[in-house]
Amino acid sequence: MKKDAFFLLLAGTVLGAVLGFIATRQYYVTHERQAPAPQAQAGEAAASPTEAGPGFDPEAHRSMIDQMKAELEKDPANLEKRIMLANIYYDAGRFAEAAPLYEEAMKIDPKNTDVVVDLGVCLRNQGKFMEALTLFQKAEQMEPGKKQALFNTVVVYAFDLKDKPKALEALKRLEAEFPGDEMVKRLADEVRKAA
Repeated sequence: MKKDAFFLLLAGTVLGAVLGFIATRQYYVTHERQAPAPQAQAGEAAASPTEAGPGFDPEAHRSMIDQMKAELEKDPANLEKRIMLANIYYDAGRFAEAAPLYEEAMKIDPKNTDVVVDLGVCLRNQGKFMEALTLFQKAEQMEPGKKQALFNTVVVYAFDLKDKPKALEALKRLEAEFPGDEMVKRLADEVRKAA
């Protein structure tokens, strides 16, 4: 893969990771506020859960994952928590761990096109390109013009399968749906350079 294409894919992954982290952090901050505050020892001031600062704490992150797993054991049909846990793994690049959670989420809500696309990305990152394409096509059938599905279809055809005609065909549909979109323009430039 060319340097610019790699940068484009990396930028998309980083954006997804940031959004996933923000959503997860917001979920837990909300739930921490609802939980009773820890009691301070004699002579200590009680600290609020958000006073620790915005830094990433790996131990707290592991704790969130463990807590979410425990909550899913109690309530296996909880779609929101299942997707949230899958997103955490996805954002960390742990696609093999995210994929089964997305598969289970699809069984609960088969019409959730975001889950279908995210599972496709997980499979793509595991080298299962044809399975990924099937999911991207499924998402686009369920939601015609789904940007993420079209975008990822172009990526797989252009950079993974090196199928220039199919990449250009998918790119044409993507550009028609999202004229002027900056990410689409950058992808188009990379595809045409690679072609």
